[in-house]
Order: sequence, then C-alpha cells, then structure tokens
Amino acid sequence: MPESLTQSVPPTQIANNIGIATISNPPVNSLSSGVCEKLLASFDEFEKARVRVIIIGADPNTKIWSAGHDIREIPLDGHDAVTWTTGFEQVLHRIRNCKVPVIAMLHSSVWGAACDLAVTCDLAIGTPKTTFAITPVKLGISYNTAGMSHFLGALPLHIIKEMVFTGNPLSAEDAYRFGLLNRLVSPEKLESTTMEIAQTIASRAPLAVAVVKAELSSLSRGASMSADEYEFIQGERRAAFFSDDLKEGVKSFFEKRAPVFQGK
Repeated sequence: MPESLTQSVPPTQIANNIGIATISNPPVNSLSSGVCEKLLASFDEFEKARVRVIIIGADPNTKIWSAGHDIREIPLDGHDAVTWTTGFEQVLHRIRNCKVPVIAMLHSSVWGAACDLAVTCDLAIGTPKTTFAITPVKLGISYNTAGMSHFLGALPLHIIKEMVFTGNPLSAEDAYRFGLLNRLVSPEKLESTTMEIAQTIASRAPLAVAVVKAELSSLSRGASMSADEYEFIQGERRAAFFSDDLKEGVKSFFEKRAPVFQGK
C-alpha cells in the first residue's frame, strides 16, 4: 500500500495495480489548466503502468477538496470557459473513456466544476465534511450541457434543480442518501475504506471489469446504444470470454483460492 495519503504526497503514485492522483493547488485546489495538465499526465502514467483502478484525491491538508474552475482563468470576453478542448473537459473525457474504474476520494467540500469531476468518476467515497455545491449561478455563469447530463445520472432531477437554482450545498448525509456517495465514513477511515474498495476491484478480472464499465457508461447516457457501441462492447466481451483470466477465475473457484489475474 502507498504511504499514508494523510501526509504530503506526490501528484502521482502507483502501487499494487492502483494509481493515485492527488490534486494539490492550495488553498482551495482549484482546477486550473496546470492542475488539469498534471491530471492528464497522471492518466498517461497510469495507462502505461496498466493499473486496474484509479483514485483521484486532493491534498488532505486543505479544507476544500476542490473549488472547481480557477476563476482567474474564466474569460470575460464572451468565450465559453468550458469547451471540448479545454484541459478540464479533457480530464472528464479521460475518466469516462478510461477502461478501469475511477474512484473519487473526497475528504471535504466539492464546489462548482469539481462536482462534475466527482460525479464523472465511477465511485465516490466521502466524509461528513463532503458537501457538494454547484455554484455557477452565484457567478452568473451558465453550466455546460454536458456537465448537466452527468448530474442527471447521479442525482434525482428535483435535487439537481434545487442545487443549480440556488447554488446551495448538498450535505454529505443527503449525498449518501441519494446515492451520490457510495460510502460515507469518518475522516480517519476515508483512506482505508477507499483503498479497500480499490484493492477489491483490482483483484477482479480486469477485462471483465472494463467491459461492464463500458456497458454501464453507454446504457446510462439515456439514449439507445449505437450499433458501433454495441459491436465494440460485444467484441470486448468476446475477448473477455476467450481470456486466460476467465480460465483462471473458474479454476481458482473450484480450487477455493484467490485468483491471480493477468489482464490477458
């Protein structure tokens, strides 16, 4: 297991098939272009290392997990602050298209665009300090349509409306009750709980995990799955069925031992 995440940590760590990216941009960990570039570089490193799970956390010494976009980078000349090619959108694309599950480890409050980042992750683990506030209305900024679609897959419609209309935070308890948080734990258990879930996922057959993530991503978009998407997923499923991992999984089941998957 990597060194405790409650200490000062590098932006990228890899251990036991788990990649950990840490957002560090004190005092509020804003998602500046520089931070987004570092996150993208971390994903490059994780892909080369063929990790099986990714955790995105933030500097635990900060009171805010992330305040969202760096306000200093928002253009005031009428241009859209969030377009398909911006660093932040590229991070979201990377998470959605990543073949392995991505877990948000949320030690504290999540604001604005950081909410989009958190809900785009596949799982989210939080503490009683983990509140969510979609704040653009407080700045006169309209949220982009793609971001809104991400919230629709994570929260009831009327709760989203209240959040985006008011900009007021959603408590950790309500976030857990509505299913936005997979786990709500005490601050001292955040790291161990997140690592336990990550290690469990990393022990499963990676090809099968990749297929079910792709299936759920396609099906949860709300529209019918396209023929190309269906054929792609079917091809991935066929590869998983023909894999050595499937054989190892069946063999280990009958031998009553933990499987050792190789992703082949």
